[in-house]
Amino acid sequence: MAAIRQQLEGVDVDPIYNVDETGLLYRVLPSRSYVPSENRRTARGSKAMKSKDRVTLTLCCNATGTHKVPVTMIGKAAQPMCFQGEGSASPLPYVSQKSAWTDPSVFKRWFEEVFVPAVQARTAHHVYLIMDNLCCHSSISHPQITIMELPPNPTAVYKPLDAGIIVLLKNRYKKRLLYRVVCNLDSLLYNGAARPRVARGGGLDEGGQAHLRDAAKFIVAEWDEILGDQIVRCWLKADCLPTEAVARLRLQLGDIQLVAEPAHMDVSHLVAMLANTSLEHEFDGLSGQEQVLAVRRWLTAETDVEAIDQTVHMVLTGGDDEE
Repeated sequence: MAAIRQQLEGVDVDPIYNVDETGLLYRVLPSRSYVPSENRRTARGSKAMKSKDRVTLTLCCNATGTHKVPVTMIGKAAQPMCFQGEGSASPLPYVSQKSAWTDPSVFKRWFEEVFVPAVQARTAHHVYLIMDNLCCHSSISHPQITIMELPPNPTAVYKPLDAGIIVLLKNRYKKRLLYRVVCNLDSLLYNGAARPRVARGGGLDEGGQAHLRDAAKFIVAEWDEILGDQIVRCWLKADCLPTEAVARLRLQLGDIQLVAEPAHMDVSHLVAMLANTSLEHEFDGLSGQEQVLAVRRWLTAETDVEAIDQTVHMVLTGGDDEE
């Protein structure tokens, strides 16, 4: 990680991206509910509570949260019925694979057909892509893109998408899915149909289970709703960027602490920024911790009682002129 941070030193934080895959059980419903205890023996469940219908989603976004690459869905069916017909095309990129997993050919297709066009449509500058060191990720390259592989063991710690972005997307998806299912149930109760017939391949709009087009529409809607600040906070939590980039992201969030709150102030970023200025010689012979303490004392001098007394005494005695 130290080598990755060093490689990103001096790089603008905006063109730094992270990519990751995650599985989604797109039909599964919660297995628990708030049913009164007296009704638990008569309450019926649903087969959807144990549904194993799965797709894989490929997510990618930049560090500032200003560019979210379209989510790619990987399913088993080569030509799903729900995507056939006029007006039924998939709202997001769809790729088929026999196990709905990411393999070298699928990832290379995502890289060349989704990521590279999305980046080139946004900028002509060089970009950096942080990802796992999986074997399926080793067959890609592009002159505009620098590939940076995370070390094998701590990938779940230093990946921004694993720091909360994926969980946020899945939670939002589950809420939307459950809301639609409940609306369908309410509609059935209102119409009074005992055994409603659902057309073959019918999805939530026809009163059936969610199909791939329903899942794709929900993913697109929820991915667009995720805020840039939420993405930035996950990048900060992952701690995979150099100090200067972290300081820029904190400035974007407005997380720079006020001088009046020295107990909660993180001045290590300020120390790092001073290292390349004319004030660098002031830190000669001091350790990193001593530099942080010195800057903290300097920032809180205006509210420090002892410092105020020394300043007043120096002014009254003329010591200030001598300095």
